Amino acid sequence: YKKEPYLGTSIKLLIKIIDIKNIIIIGLAFLFSCNNENHIRVYKIVKEKNLNQKEVIKISEENNSNFSWEKPSDWVEVQGHSMRIASFNVPFSNGIGDLSITSFGGASGGIKANINRWEKQLDLASSPLKDINKISQSRRGKLGEYQVFKLMNPEKKEMAIIASIFKLKETTLFIKLSIALKGIDEVEELFIDFCNSINFTL
Repeated sequence: YKKEPYLGTSIKLLIKIIDIKNIIIIGLAFLFSCNNENHIRVYKIVKEKNLNQKEVIKISEENNSNFSWEKPSDWVEVQGHSMRIASFNVPFSNGIGDLSITSFGGASGGIKANINRWEKQLDLASSPLKDINKISQSRRGKLGEYQVFKLMNPEKKEMAIIASIFKLKETTLFIKLSIALKGIDEVEELFIDFCNSINFTL
């Protein structure tokens, strides 16, 4: 009597053979893929620009001023340094002066430090506070009291400075006009009128 092979054993053997073939096929496919792509692919994801945020920042910078003023009709507002609230070209008979409006928190170094810095621009020696107080003119405008300073060097005819300093509650406001020596007297009255007109924006 010859015993027939057990059917279950044959099926298990067949399954193992199929599994081995599948493993070999998958392995060959993997090796083939690796051989044809022998470099690493790097993907760059382009970050979308946040235009709304950029616009908000720009608007915030443009509206940084809490002040308003009345300027002479021939003063032309121009693009100035980023630290400035505003800049103007101030014409006179022989040229154009540069007026800047800046504002800094607190005392911003005090009057002496700022006057000495401007004196240095005119090649003048730094004055002590008592001498600075002697050349100071007290004025009153819509913002209240402020001080005006005229700085001139007879040997530096291409530049003189007339400036006003407003010491406010939370900030110090500076109005500075750099102009040729011949032009400072010509525009002084207009400069004072402009400073008097400065007020807080309602």
